[in-house]
Order: sequence, then structure tokens, then C-alpha cells
Amino acid sequence: MNEKLNQLENLIKTYESVVVGFSAGVDSTLVSFIANKVLGHNALIVTAVTETILEEDIVLARQIAAKYNFNFREIKYNELEIENYANNPVNRCYFCKSELYDRLLNIAAKENIKYILDGANQDDLADYRPGRLAAKEKKIKSPLIECGFTKKDVREAALILGLPNYDKPAAPCLSSRIPYGTQIDKHSLEMIANGERYLRNFGFINVRVRHFGNKAKIEVDKELIHILYNHFENIKSFFNKIGYKDIEIDPEGYSSGKLNKNIVHTIEILK
Repeated sequence: MNEKLNQLENLIKTYESVVVGFSAGVDSTLVSFIANKVLGHNALIVTAVTETILEEDIVLARQIAAKYNFNFREIKYNELEIENYANNPVNRCYFCKSELYDRLLNIAAKENIKYILDGANQDDLADYRPGRLAAKEKKIKSPLIECGFTKKDVREAALILGLPNYDKPAAPCLSSRIPYGTQIDKHSLEMIANGERYLRNFGFINVRVRHFGNKAKIEVDKELIHILYNHFENIKSFFNKIGYKDIEIDPEGYSSGKLNKNIVHTIEILK
């Protein structure tokens, strides 16, 4: 791992000046930390503040930036105003990432910064990630991929470096809880965020509220599903208050990217 970290440091050092897209996830935190270490003020760490990102993650980004004295900036905009985004097509993430990268590229152009970096790792190449096409089109650098970091490697490196979010669970945007083809609006995103925030009060780490209009399908780690049943009346009451009429517990348990499975399956068939 020390060898991989040295490789990552040396690679990022060759970029000379960078803008890093920083979501406060462990991947982009590792890239931001190393960029800050080897490039100092020449690494501009940028967090996007939008309605699809949990407020808790924005707060965490600010805390990490302050802890390590990042050259830090926030950009705020409305993702629901991005063309094609709110209609929630299967390549929704492409439009989201294109908008983000365009904004980061504008910052880089104004400040004479050479490269944009993201936090994509090797495991992302095996999943359905239309945002990767946007990264390719915009010539975004992915140093973790270039240095062969898997998600496991990223967490190990973050632990070695003492990063506070080394074990932070994956936290894709709230729109990922809404089935493709279903319109995305602010109220739906707020329902999802409030539902997941409430469920975390019971001690769950991995939580998803899959949003099917006025029905919520709840996912937690399979071995903890019994806790949902033990508190189901309270959970049902709260979910009714925030707008859900029907509440269902997914017996399969938590699975990242569950709504992508049919898409991936279709792609495999087409191959």
C-alpha cells in the first residue's frame, strides 16, 4: 500500500495544478488529501452543493476541508434545472457529471489550472456508470484508476492516513433511489432524505429508501432487518407523516445500485 500511495503522490505531483471534485466520500477525500499534500495551494478542492446531496455530506466536506486546511470552495446550483436530468433517463448520471465537469472546467480556465481530478476507482469500471463517459469526453483525470486503486485499496489507504471517513459507506446522490423513467422533483428528494435520516437513528449504517411515488421500499443490511420489524409501527408512522402511504421492507436487504441491476443485465444481453 505504501508503494501505491507513493505512486499516487508522484502521479498527482506531475499534474502541477488541479481542481478536485470533492464529495466527502472516501474516494474523493483520498484524492483531495494527496493533492493537497503534494500540490498545496495549487490543488483547489471543490464541493458541489445541490438538492440531491445530503446536508450531512456537505457538512462533512466542510469539516474535512477545515481539518486539513484545503484550498476549498463550494459551488451551488440546481441539478433539477439541468437539461434531461429531472426526466430521469437511464443515463441521468451522464447529464449530472457533464454539468459538474463543465463548472469545474470553467473554474480551471479562469484560474489557469491544468487538470480536473475525480475520485473514480477501479471498481467503478465494472458497474453501470454513465458518468464515466462524461469524464472521458471532458478529459477528466482519474488518478485512483491510473494507479490501480480498488475500493478496498482506497479504504485501506484512508485508514493508514488517518482520514476520518475511511469507513464511510457509499452515498450516491438521492436521485439514485428513484427508478429510471420516474420524474425527479425536490419534494421526492426531501422525502427520501428525511426517511433515511430517521432510519439512521436506529443505528443503521447502510440505508436506502427506494422511492416509488407514495410507496417506500426500505433496505438495510440483511442481518439487521429484524430491527426494522421491531420498530415498524414507529417507522410506518413517521413515513406516513413525510408523505409515504405504503412502506415495505426489502427482504433481500441492502444492495448498492439495486436499481441499476436491470440496466446492467440488459447491457450484458446486448453484448
